[in-house]
Formats: sequence, C-alpha cells, structure tokens
Amino acid sequence: MPALDSIQVSYATRVHAPIEAVFPLCCPVEEYKWIPGWKCDLVHCPNERVEQGTVFDEYSSAPFLMGKAWGKTTWTAVLHDPEQHRVHYELKNVASDSLYKIELSDNGSDGTLAQLDFRYSAITPLGLKVIRNRGEAKIELMLQILTELLRNYCERGGVARPGRIARVIATSDALTAADRIRLFVNGFAMARKRDSFRRRYMKELAAGLR
Repeated sequence: MPALDSIQVSYATRVHAPIEAVFPLCCPVEEYKWIPGWKCDLVHCPNERVEQGTVFDEYSSAPFLMGKAWGKTTWTAVLHDPEQHRVHYELKNVASDSLYKIELSDNGSDGTLAQLDFRYSAITPLGLKVIRNRGEAKIELMLQILTELLRNYCERGGVARPGRIARVIATSDALTAADRIRLFVNGFAMARKRDSFRRRYMKELAAGLR
C-alpha cells in the first residue's frame, strides 16, 4: 500500500566521547547497556551485534509511532557501514513504514557529532492520525530521549536515572494528557515483558563477560 503522507524529522547532537566508543552502541544488543529497561525480540541477529540484515521487534516506540500504548515495530538494518559510522534502519508497523538514519562523525576533538534523520511514512489512517496529532514533535521528542540516554551513558558511564528522562518528558509540549497515559501504560507493560536474552546478557555483563 503506498504511503498516504509523510514527515521528515532531523535531530543533531554532540556526544563528548570518541566515535569508536559511540557507534557500537547503535545496536539492539548494546542498547541493553544504556537504555533503562530496554527489551526487544531479536528476530535475526546471529552474531549478537548489529549487521546489515539484522532484524528485531520492539514495543516501546508505540506511543510515538502508533499513538498506541502497545504495538510491535519491526526494525531491519538496511545499511550498516562501520567505516563511515552509519547505520540505517527500516521500521514497519501497523501505522507506518519509516526510515531512520543514524550517521556519526568525528568532531575533531575526541567527540562525536550525531545526525539523526527520521522519515515517517503513514501507510494506514492510523499513521495519518499520528502525523496530524503533532507526530513531528513526538518523533523529535523520541529522538531527544534516545540521545539524552546515549550521552548519559557515554559521558557519565552509567544508565540514566528515571528522573532525568521524566524531566525531559514533563517539559515537552508535544504530548497530550492521553499521550502521557499511553507512555505510562507502555512502561508498565515493558516492565512485565519477558526477554530471556536480556536476562542472560545482563548476567554476562555483570560478570565482566561482555
């Protein structure tokens, strides 16, 4: 089904860490390290790291990309270019078919410039509803949250405390009261979601095996 409408969201930020340390974190497996409560279903990730063709399903983006408290989005790495520090993901769900480009560059002073470009293409009336209900602002907020978490891990050496992201969300005018309820419900559902790979990964990380 052809796209009914689309929006383009661009977001840029600086991370005070070497690009060689930042780029590997743009991976569904490495995200267990720096996204609080991150869980996903690895569909195709035989070497346990992102490569071209890696596929995984996640549910935490549903309030931003579907306007729903819960729903599956399938991510496929359609470009993985470690030499140029680029990874592009195609995202598909019941509302949209989108392309998310993550492109990093060295800022020349042992830091990293991150350029994030997200093209959201609605494929159903649900996707059109997302666009009309401040979809551009919501996707920008999602990218802002992700970069805040990434910066915190790279610059402070740990997972961000819940209050840090709660403040970002609280000060955003992109979300309605209904959106905030959906985010709360999503967080509750994510906490209950089973992820056996995450459990094993975190044990290995704590034991120094990762």
